[in-house]
Amino acid sequence: AAGNKHRMRELFQQAGVPSPGFQLCRLDDDLEQLAGQLHYPCVVKPLELSGSRGVIRADDEPEFVRAVGRLAKILDADSEKHETVSRASHFLTEDFIDGPEVAVEGLLSGGRLRVLALFDKPDPLDGPFFEETIYVTPSRLPSDVQKQIADCTSQAVQALGLTEGPIHAELRLGKDGPSVIEVNARSIGGQCSRTLKFGTGISLEELIIRHALENRESRVGSRRPERSEDVA
Repeated sequence: AAGNKHRMRELFQQAGVPSPGFQLCRLDDDLEQLAGQLHYPCVVKPLELSGSRGVIRADDEPEFVRAVGRLAKILDADSEKHETVSRASHFLTEDFIDGPEVAVEGLLSGGRLRVLALFDKPDPLDGPFFEETIYVTPSRLPSDVQKQIADCTSQAVQALGLTEGPIHAELRLGKDGPSVIEVNARSIGGQCSRTLKFGTGISLEELIIRHALENRESRVGSRRPERSEDVA
C-alpha cells in the first residue's frame, strides 16, 4: 500500500485521513475530455516513481494535457532503462494543496508512532515541478501545529497497516490543517539523515538497526522450548 500511490489514497479515504482528493486516470484516455472534468490547480502524479519524478502541477486544461504528455515520456524512459515489458498505463490526478510542506521522520513500535524529527521545507513547493532542495530541523512551527502533524501522520500509518520500523511522511499544511501527501515505509533518503543524532550521538541508521534487533530478541526470548533438547 505504501508503494502504490493509488492504493494509498484509497486507504486514506476509507480511514478518513486528511489527504488530497484524487482520480485514477489512464494514459490512453481522451486527455482533452478528461481535462474538462478536473478541478484546477491539480497535480499529475505517477503511481510508483520516487523522488518527485513525474509530479507536475497543472493550472488549466492545456497545462494538464502537456503535463500528462511529459509524464508519458518519463514513464517510457523509465521502462526502457529497467527493460520492462511496457510502461505504466495509469496515473493519478490530485487536488493541489496550497501551503507549506513538511516531512516527518518516525519509528513505529507495536503500531505506535514516535516522531524522531520534523523537517520544515522553507522553499515554496508550488510547482510546476517539486524538486526539494532544503530541509530544516528542528521545526519552527508552533507546538500545537507540530502535534496536529504527528496525529495526522499516526492516523495515516494506521490506515496503511504499518506497525514496525521506520517511516518517512510528507504533508502539506493547508487552510484546513495538515494533509498527508504520502507515507513511505522507509527512512529518509539522501543526505538528510546525517543531520540527525540521538542519545549519545547515535545515527538514524543505527537507531533503526537497534530497534529491529531488539524486536527480534524480544520475539526469540518470548518463545519457550517444549523439550530440553530444543535448547542449543
